[in-house]
Amino acid sequence: MKPGSDTRQKVFVAADQLLEQGIRPTQQNVRELIGSGSLTTINKALGDWWKTLGDRVSRRNQHPELPEAVLSAAGKLWDQALAFAERRFGERLAALEQQHQAQLEQLQQEDRLRGADTRQLQDQNARLLERSEQLAAQLDESQGERLRLEERLIRLTAEHEDACRRLKQQERLQAGQPGRQDSEDLLDARVRLRIQEEEVKRLQLSNDRFAEDNARLRQQLQDQERAATTRIHQLELELARLESRHEAMVR
Repeated sequence: MKPGSDTRQKVFVAADQLLEQGIRPTQQNVRELIGSGSLTTINKALGDWWKTLGDRVSRRNQHPELPEAVLSAAGKLWDQALAFAERRFGERLAALEQQHQAQLEQLQQEDRLRGADTRQLQDQNARLLERSEQLAAQLDESQGERLRLEERLIRLTAEHEDACRRLKQQERLQAGQPGRQDSEDLLDARVRLRIQEEEVKRLQLSNDRFAEDNARLRQQLQDQERAATTRIHQLELELARLESRHEAMVR
């Protein structure tokens, strides 16, 4: 038996004896009666004695036919059962607190890791948005250049058609009135017409190239926007999970 339990039992016996003599048990008279023990231990045991006094008197009144020794033994067993239950409860409470602390630390560690993942997603999303803005600017510039080329192509096409009409008119006139000067003018017109045709072809090729570039940039921009949308959705899910875990830890 532990020293504390032995002192507690002695205090209970001494307090019962004093009470039977009509003397109120105190720290001092109990210590004088048992002859040993610290006042702190005696005071605690005496407090327990006062708490159990009512139950023991009630048991004695309910079973007056039982001998005092039986009641005393039953009381001791009951006190031991209560002490055992309190000890088991304390152990269980300590285990639960330790388990809760471990779970809390694990959740905090997971939150730190998820926080790092969230920051990484935010950085990736920022880069995607920046790239999308760059692609959008390139697309706007390419579309503007294509519009300028189309305007120039339309103008040159109109000039080319007009030159073709004038050349045909000169050819008809020359056929009716041949002459050197007319031949030189006709040759010069054909040269200019040829130059215009080459310029029109070059502009058409440039326009086609810009159209391809625009289509490519537009596709890249759409891909970037879809990727950014996916990243934003992932980020929202991560933030929602973090908030849910935080609320669970708070509760």
